Amino acid sequence: METVGQLVQEAVDFTNSGAALRAILPAAQAIAATIRRETGKESLAEDDFKRFVKQNFALITFMGMPRALPLPMNIPFGLKRIVPSFNVHHGAEEIVLLVVSETLRTNRPPAAFDFNTAGRFEIVKDKLLLPPGLVNGLLGSVIFHPANRAETIGDKYWMSISDFKMFISELWGRRALADRIMKFYLERD
Repeated sequence: METVGQLVQEAVDFTNSGAALRAILPAAQAIAATIRRETGKESLAEDDFKRFVKQNFALITFMGMPRALPLPMNIPFGLKRIVPSFNVHHGAEEIVLLVVSETLRTNRPPAAFDFNTAGRFEIVKDKLLLPPGLVNGLLGSVIFHPANRAETIGDKYWMSISDFKMFISELWGRRALADRIMKFYLERD
C-alpha cells in the first residue's frame, strides 16, 4: 500500500506533467488515507468525506480555486443534466466532495469532469469543467493535516500557497502555518 507521501508525490508529478485529471485519483486516495489515519477507521462512509471536505474547505478553496466562488447559478442544474445521479444543491463544497467520492468509487475521475483554464467551475459541452488548481487545494488539505505530520516526500517537491512557495517536506502536518498564511492574505485585502 502506498503512503500518503507517495500518493501526494504521484499527484504532484501528474500535475507538473500537465495531467491534472490523472492527479485526482492519487489526491483522493491521499484524502482517504488521511481520514483513516485521523479517525482510526478502516472502512469510510460518505459522512467521513463530507466532514473532511467541510473542515478543510477554506484551505482547499484558498489554495486551489480562489476565483471559483461564488458558483455560477447554472452549475447545479447543468451538472444534474449531465449526470442525473449527481445531486448538487448548495455548490462548490458538494462538487469537491463529488469529485473525491466518485473518483474513489470508480478508481478514476468521472467522465463528465475535466479541467479548464478559467479558474472557475463551468459547464461546457456536457462536461463540468473544474478550476485548474483544484488538485493543489486537495493536496493542501492532506499536506497540512496534523495527522500527516510524520509523512515524507522527496526533497525536491514543493507547494505554493498564494505567494509562498515551500518544500512539501517542511509542511507536513503544519495546519497552523496554512492558517497563518490564509489570515495574512485575508487581512491584507
